[in-house]
Amino acid sequence: MSWVAHDVEPYVIQAHLGKRISFLAVLFGSWSPDLVTKWLVYGVSSWGIDFQVNDPSDFHRSWPGIGPMHAPAFGILLGLITWLWFRNLPWALGLMIGQWSHAFSDTLDTKGVMLFFPFSTWRVSFDAWAYAAESGRGLDTAAYFSCLGMAWDAFWLGVTALHWKVLTPTYFRENVMPADPVWGWLGQWLPPAALLVLYRAALFYGTGRWIAWMLWAHVLNTHEFDLSWGGPDWITASE
Repeated sequence: MSWVAHDVEPYVIQAHLGKRISFLAVLFGSWSPDLVTKWLVYGVSSWGIDFQVNDPSDFHRSWPGIGPMHAPAFGILLGLITWLWFRNLPWALGLMIGQWSHAFSDTLDTKGVMLFFPFSTWRVSFDAWAYAAESGRGLDTAAYFSCLGMAWDAFWLGVTALHWKVLTPTYFRENVMPADPVWGWLGQWLPPAALLVLYRAALFYGTGRWIAWMLWAHVLNTHEFDLSWGGPDWITASE
């Protein structure tokens, strides 16, 4: 689990691969394992009805469940379908690489991911920080922003800052737009400045989340920092 890295890793990938991939594809690939599933993990209430799965962490990362969406094989499947349907290699590669970045980042928490699915349902986990879906969104998030997970996100924000040129209007115009016809399609209705804002939006969203959750966890609330491996120890981690 990563609250911010999934939003900003695509910029670093873009900086290294340039026109060979679609930035939008990498971004959507990075979001894809959680995009339409996380609400079932933490639960949602609507019209007086509560929706939440039993054993949220197992549902999210194991099989049976939606765990295969975190497996690299899912990224390959996304890329293959995109290539066969649209014959667009930058999008096919971008979706696959973006999904892989998400999957490998999530091996760092205590739950891990099924890297070798469908050949094995064994979850690879490096136990660097606690994943605690059963504790609910609030406590799980507070735990994440009190441990090495928070530092992992800060690391990726720093790496993105080192690749600041990827955020410039010139880079966007010369490297990002030519690799993806979606930008030209959007440009029929939006001015160049608006397209640049959309391109940078995930970075601002991720940075804003990091700041806001840190303030929520440690200023509005008084959760303790615990930078030990596998921490924080004040929450029950899912394994």
